[in-house]
Amino acid sequence: MHAGAKKLNEMNRLGDMGHFPAVVNAGATLNVLMTVTVTWFVQPKFPQAWAPVAWVALVLALNLLPVIVLRLGMNAETQFPALAEMDFVRDQHKFSDWVYVAASANMAFWVLSSWAVFSGWHTVDVLAGVLVIALVATFSPVLVRGMRG
Repeated sequence: MHAGAKKLNEMNRLGDMGHFPAVVNAGATLNVLMTVTVTWFVQPKFPQAWAPVAWVALVLALNLLPVIVLRLGMNAETQFPALAEMDFVRDQHKFSDWVYVAASANMAFWVLSSWAVFSGWHTVDVLAGVLVIALVATFSPVLVRGMRG
């Protein structure tokens, strides 16, 4: 089966994410970029050792809360679109469970990495650099797909 034809609940490898529509990758990328930017503002206000862990917990809770609420409305008749046909808003709660673990780990990586970088270098130039790296890294499935033709 072509991976793009898989249904959201049939995802079984990270490479399947490369078949999402570009707008879905753009939404996920925007989420990471906004979170990194907010982290830049939050980080200097909380120098305590526990702060980055608390910030990760809050960010993950805010990211997963809509998924949890939307999953309450799922039932046996819930339709699962093919990966290539998913809608960022309408279908964000329909992935296999492991996808949320992977997405949460990715977000935790960006939060903790940016927190660590901003702890040492808290300038707008460094923020811009981290944002460029995050943009390229998180939007890379679309960029790679575009290079393949």
